[in-house]
Amino acid sequence: MSPLLLAAALALASPPSTAAWDGVYAYTYDGGRTAGGSPILVTWRLTLKDGACLFHAEGFQTLETFDCTATPSAEGLDVRFLRYPPPAAGTRFGVQGYKPGAALFTLSRSNGRLLTRWTGFVPDEGATRTPAPFFEKVR
Repeated sequence: MSPLLLAAALALASPPSTAAWDGVYAYTYDGGRTAGGSPILVTWRLTLKDGACLFHAEGFQTLETFDCTATPSAEGLDVRFLRYPPPAAGTRFGVQGYKPGAALFTLSRSNGRLLTRWTGFVPDEGATRTPAPFFEKVR
């Protein structure tokens, strides 16, 4: 096999790189205010760096962090649940909200915009499942 054919075969066999997606992405949900006037804000942060994927949520009655996977696809970048940080087997309340490999959402780029299509993870009940500009790259 010629070196050129071998290089082409290896490129096709190698998984696509996520390097083009490296960075920190954030989405803040504004749920209004409680009856007592407290703001209902939750910020989700997705960190992608050198193939690693971390998802963190913090805000109103929310504090959760877990590892994820990010895989390039025809639609963009598929983000899936991997595991809760060891030694945890679930959230801080012991709840296993996701199984390893569960689809969370897909990021895509269209006309210079970053779009999110929610799949297994939905930040609020009113969120659309069609691609919309939820996350934004912050770093």
